[in-house]
Formats: sequence, C-alpha cells, structure tokens
Amino acid sequence: MNIYLDESYNLQKNKGKMFISINGFAVLNAKRLRKRWKHVRKPYTKYKRRIHATDPYFESLRPKSMSLMKIHDISVASVFQLVQELPYEYFDKQGVQFERVYSELLKRLFKELSLQEYKQVRIIIDSRKYPGCTLGANQFQKEIEQFLKKEFSSTKSTFLPTPSYVDVLVELADFVSNTFYRAYQTDDQTIFDQLGYKLIQIKNPL
Repeated sequence: MNIYLDESYNLQKNKGKMFISINGFAVLNAKRLRKRWKHVRKPYTKYKRRIHATDPYFESLRPKSMSLMKIHDISVASVFQLVQELPYEYFDKQGVQFERVYSELLKRLFKELSLQEYKQVRIIIDSRKYPGCTLGANQFQKEIEQFLKKEFSSTKSTFLPTPSYVDVLVELADFVSNTFYRAYQTDDQTIFDQLGYKLIQIKNPL
C-alpha cells in the first residue's frame, strides 16, 4: 500500500474558520496512478512553472485531479480538526501547538487506515519546514517511525517526507488537500458526497 498526504490549515482568525487538516489518498498501484497523472498534467507543463494547487494557472487541473480519485484501488483520506474544539493542553503562550496537533492527527489517520492489514506500507508526505529546521524534522521523523513500529509491528512501514517536485503523486495529494481545504473553509459537502464510500474522513478526533 502507498499513502500520499499533504496538510492544509488556517490559523489566522481574520481568514475565517481556523482548522488543521491532513488529506490525501491510499493507492495499491502507485506506478499506474503516476503514469495517469503525468498524462493528465502534461499539457500544463507548458507554463514553465511549478504546478501547484494554489496557483490560478492550474485551476482547470483541479477537477481532473479529483476525477483520478475514482480509480478502483484508491481510497481518499482526510483528518480534520477545528482549532476551537482542541483541548486546552494543545495550546501554550504562543497559541496552538501546531507540531503536536499535526503529529497526533497523523497518528489518528494511520489507525483509521488500518495499516495492520498490509504487509508493507509506504507513507509519502509533503515535506515542509519544521521549528529547529533539520533537528525538528529529524525529531518528527523519529516520532512517527516509532509510532508505526509500535502500533503496526507486523507491517513493514516506510515514512518518507518528500517535496512535490520529487514525486508527482505528492503534487496530486496537494490538489486533493487544497480541494478539501476549500470545502472545509466553506462548509461545502459536495466533494465529500461525491467521493462516497471511497472517503475515509475523521473530524475533530482530539
């Protein structure tokens, strides 16, 4: 099993609903999906700029990306947490303890995905900046790897923070995550209803 994830969040009150979410998909045949996505995105490479879901140049690519989520061996995954619903323990003097919430949401999502049912799982998540730079990234990597080893001891798990320019399926996860961001921000259930049984969704687990 191959799992591709990206985060989307808003922590600024003046921009509306404050939340943290992690979204993406699980796919058995990543090679086939990568080939299909490369074919879909090929006409958009003429822009000579990095393909990204927040770039208006690629807005017409959004529905094409979501249509790929209907492939039979794909499950779409999302975990969402409203900041106002977080227990007091997830705050400090600076506000929300983002890294702690992020890690806990990932763990809840992994449990919901039932990783123990697979012999081997590759988890590829969009890499990002961490407090303390390299040290923070290493601590995060170690924490998640220890969790996977403890909770899913019979599953060989690989956790790989990866930039979207290295793997186009991370780029695809970015489109999924940004689409869900818009839906969560506006309380629009349309995309979730369209995905139906293919969607594994967790709301406010903390």
